[in-house]
Amino acid sequence: MKLLIISDVHGNWPALRTVLEAEPDADRTLCLGDLVGYGPQPFQCVAWAKENLPPEWIVQGNHDLAIGSNADPRCLPAYAPLAAATRSFTARALSPESREFLACLQPRRWFRLPGTTCLACHASPTNPLYHCLTAQNDAESWKSELLQARRPDFLFLGHTHHPLKMRLGGTWVVNPGSVGQPRYGESQAAYAVWRDGDVTLRRVAYDIDETLQAYHDLELDPYPLTALRAMLLYGSELSAHLIRYSLET
Repeated sequence: MKLLIISDVHGNWPALRTVLEAEPDADRTLCLGDLVGYGPQPFQCVAWAKENLPPEWIVQGNHDLAIGSNADPRCLPAYAPLAAATRSFTARALSPESREFLACLQPRRWFRLPGTTCLACHASPTNPLYHCLTAQNDAESWKSELLQARRPDFLFLGHTHHPLKMRLGGTWVVNPGSVGQPRYGESQAAYAVWRDGDVTLRRVAYDIDETLQAYHDLELDPYPLTALRAMLLYGSELSAHLIRYSLET
């Protein structure tokens, strides 16, 4: 069996479309949340998920809840202005039915793959919407999280936009990174593939210019537009590359 694992699409339809085209033989797709937020094409991304994924193969991200239920996404302060700048457009672009679809997604999903037990959540088992778990978290934090998760064979996470694959005791922890807004120094769309008990982290180049053009069509204010462009072009965290991009342009 081949499982395509995606997360943090963030309304970037060209990136999502390219990932799907790169893995046409996937038997199933698992989405770890944040179909929307920041990106210029939320309608296409949500429409694809509604049409192609059973709800039990999608977990809710903080931006999904924010758009679906008119809630605060609780972003890091640096990213809050970008989320706010695209929020009203995202809400307008989605029908009431699509917003309800996002609001009704579950933040955790237990499931089985052949021979394995799995838990999927957007952020962490103890705080599935908002807590960031990375390789830099201390051992006690991870121990607590895995205890809450009941030590599955695979723990699938998103939220950080950083790919991760590591083994802790008997659990493989996998973060596929972000399809639509990678932040680890690569502009390519990131994702993962589970096949017969083994996971590989992958990435693929997509037409960033198509996404950038879609942002221009939104007529955003200069700062959020510049920041969102820079994040896509450099594929890294906001602070450093925004300064670089501003100097170059």
